[in-house]
Amino acid sequence: MAERALGQNEPPSHHGGLENLDEEYSYWIDDYEGEIPADLTGTFFRNGPGRQRIGETKYGHWFDGDGMLCAYTFRDGKAHFKNAYVRTPKYVEETEAQNIKYRGFGTQIPGGFFANLGKSPANPANTNTIFHGGHLLALNEGGHPWKLEPSDLTTVGEFDYEGELARSQVFSAHGRVHPKTGDYINFGAGISGMTLKGPQPCVNIYRINPQGSLYKKAQVPLDHFPFCHDFVITEHYAIFFVGSIVFSGMGSVMLGRKTISDVVGYDPNIPMRVLVVDLDTLELKQTFETGHGAIVHFGNAYERGDEIVVDGCYQSGFEANATLEDIFNPNSRFNGGFFKRYVLNAADGSMTTTDMCETECEFPTFNMNLVGSPNKVTYTACSVDNGANGFFNGFQRLEEDGQATLVTLPPGYYGSEPLFAPAAGATREDDGYLLEVVYDGFQHRSELQVYRADNVTELVCRLPLKHHVPHQFHGYFTPNVFC
Repeated sequence: MAERALGQNEPPSHHGGLENLDEEYSYWIDDYEGEIPADLTGTFFRNGPGRQRIGETKYGHWFDGDGMLCAYTFRDGKAHFKNAYVRTPKYVEETEAQNIKYRGFGTQIPGGFFANLGKSPANPANTNTIFHGGHLLALNEGGHPWKLEPSDLTTVGEFDYEGELARSQVFSAHGRVHPKTGDYINFGAGISGMTLKGPQPCVNIYRINPQGSLYKKAQVPLDHFPFCHDFVITEHYAIFFVGSIVFSGMGSVMLGRKTISDVVGYDPNIPMRVLVVDLDTLELKQTFETGHGAIVHFGNAYERGDEIVVDGCYQSGFEANATLEDIFNPNSRFNGGFFKRYVLNAADGSMTTTDMCETECEFPTFNMNLVGSPNKVTYTACSVDNGANGFFNGFQRLEEDGQATLVTLPPGYYGSEPLFAPAAGATREDDGYLLEVVYDGFQHRSELQVYRADNVTELVCRLPLKHHVPHQFHGYFTPNVFC
């Protein structure tokens, strides 16, 4: 990275990267350093909260900011940027009123519990994105997907797969595309019925074919309402880690007295259960159980004889929720987990765990062409103690033998989920580029940094934007060019 005059003794915090970006842009990035690779062709979509305030009022949780898609398009050695908010009812009505009009994960409508009574939290469409079956979707597990036009990011509307996704069925932010079938497999927490003990929680599982039609769905019953945010697939199975982060007292949420954030917590008395679901029948095949814990985000998974190998970032608590509720607190720190490998033995029912690295990390990604197949390399966002680690401030290339190559950003610079983009005509797993959006706290601007994926210490080019981009959650790369 080029040397810059810092101009102050202490590096700026990550908080500037949480401020609103209210403007929407579309422009070619003409002023950059290095050379944009000619074999990098496609579109890098990212989604995340574009604003954390409406008028003078802050939202009550990072999860409640309105979804804003960014698109970085690469073509013929050039790069284009555009961004746009998803025009959900929440975004449209709150923008007009400049006030909170909808409940959220941790946000209440002003006016006490009468104003919130019986009102479900809104879907801000702010967590992830996918381009599959000809549909560009903004995803949030609190509702249905929202469809956008990939060419200019205009909002088409709420999307239900021609009615196959029922009104009561939510759709998670973390689906997986099966490379051999091309099916997009997703899930969502739900209720399968009522019992004497109350609502019966379940996981709804969906299969969408390459043409974009939802053609199969099923329900897997659960013992309690978990915080189940992500999952993995292998060639034949879907695997869910139902952990110790749980919801309790949802009745008080529906009565308007509390938010979902108020009733989510970590219970060390609840063990982590692993559900293995057959992808063909969508029926539960086997269950494993281990000590308490939670995995919010996973890497890859694959089958190895009688074994299933699963990679994920393990956490032994949910203290992070306090930060997510108060993101502008000067002492806030966004926590990560620790990357572990789980091996499930279907023959004898055993489960082993291996620590894969010592660095605090999150947002694991890999070459998505290898979903469900053995992969040798995973990339993660990292938190490194360099005097400015309130937010993720580095990333790593982690190999299957545990060897890690760590890249730490200078103090005052903050990154996020690194995403792999294959080079055109790639024949190796790591033949491509790592795309890392970096917030520069000194200049209150963001840039896209492009690294060699096979040698992450090699910074190929820096593509500065004309503005900052608020810290976002997840992204998706497609070789399709929309510009």
